[in-house]
Order: sequence, then C-alpha cells, then structure tokens
Amino acid sequence: MLAIVAALKDEISEYLSRGKFQVTATEGRLRIYQSEQVPEVVVSEGGVGKELAQEGTRQLVERFRPDAVISVGFAGGARNGAKTGDGFFCDRLVAVDGPLYMWEKSAAVEHLDHTLMDRIRANIPGGAAEYQVGACLTVPQFISNSSMKAWLGRTFEVRLIDMESYWVCRMAAGHGVSHLVARAVLDPVKRSLPTYVSRVAATGRPGLWRTLTYALSRPSEIPGLIRLAEQAKAASASLDILLNTIVKHALEPRE
Repeated sequence: MLAIVAALKDEISEYLSRGKFQVTATEGRLRIYQSEQVPEVVVSEGGVGKELAQEGTRQLVERFRPDAVISVGFAGGARNGAKTGDGFFCDRLVAVDGPLYMWEKSAAVEHLDHTLMDRIRANIPGGAAEYQVGACLTVPQFISNSSMKAWLGRTFEVRLIDMESYWVCRMAAGHGVSHLVARAVLDPVKRSLPTYVSRVAATGRPGLWRTLTYALSRPSEIPGLIRLAEQAKAASASLDILLNTIVKHALEPRE
C-alpha cells in the first residue's frame, strides 16, 4: 500500500476527484481518503506545518502500515528555471526551524534514499527528463516574497520551498517506511503571492465566504487572487498526473 500525505485538499483535488476518493476517517485537522477504484492507496490531508505534518504522517503509518509514504503538494520556486505547474522529485531535504535569524545555523539535512525515486523516473513515459529533480527546503512559516525565496534558494542551495516535506519524511523514516517527495510549483521564484495566502496556510481551509470578504475589503488584490486560483489549478493538475505515474510504478513488483 502507498500512503500519500498532503497538507491541503486543494493541492490534491484533481487526484482525489479522478480516483473517486472519499473521506473515510477524520480526527482533528486530519482527513483520510480512500477509494474502491484505487484500493492500494490511502491519502491524507493533515494541515500545514511541522506539527500537523508529523502527527498526520504518524497516524497514517501506524494505522495502515504502508510500504511507502509519498509527501506531495505545492511548493514555491527558489531558483530560476521552474514555472507554475512544473513537477519535481526532491533528492535532498533541508529544514530550518525557529526564528528567521537562526535559520542558517539551525539547518538540518535529510539525505533521501533514491531507490524508489530512480525506479519511478526510469519508467516515466518520455524519459526521466519529464520531471525536474532538486533539493527542497522546509520552512516554519509561509514565504510569499520573491526576494526572500531567492535568498533562501541561494543560501541553502535548494530549488523548492515548502512547509512539510522534511517532517513527513523524518516521521516515515522513524517508522522504517520508504518515502518520496513529489511537488508541483505554485509560485515561481520571481512571483510574489498575495498576503491572503498566509491566512490560508494558517487555517488550512479558506472558505468561499471568507475569500470573498477578503477580496471585497482589498480590491487591489483581486487580480492577484484570480491569478493564484489559476496557478493552483495548474499545479493541482500537474500533481494529478505525477501521482498517477508514481502510483503506477511504485506498486509494480520488483524484479
């Protein structure tokens, strides 16, 4: 069995819809999805950040005993060369915690086992170049500013920024479970995001009424919110394709 771990439903909405996944269990912020169409896969939506990522992964691993955990979701670009919707496999994970001024000193590095990633990439139609590979930095707060993303990319030599991958993989590794990180770019490095996104990251579920209220109170941000919705749709569609590829080849019998 494969366990797919995401922070927000919007990130994996295309995959859940295509596979006809339904909520089968809830506990606090955690939502577990399963499908009769894809019985060998279980999906969780656990919330944003370190604590929720760790707790959601722990519950998923202990309840289902999967063969592998896949950390998936959106990521911000930290270097040039990636556009919205580009799919990535992460080959190295870096994490920082605590206040910003401590980040350079507190960085922790997770060197991933590339066996599963290499096996999947070797079987991707069109060749391994179909998806990019790069290091990912997991941060404790939402980063929306383009100059900050670029600084993080240079400082930690990473291609992507997210808020969960490192902690998901550390929890999986602690339980002796293989793990993989697959991300789709939401916001390229040169594009800043609306300030509203940080509120979504904090609550996990924006809600239509809350979004409309915010937009009406800050009409200057409406174009950015519309563009963000388009970016999210493109990134979710990319993750849908990438996840179907991962599931197909990760579950194939090994020779």
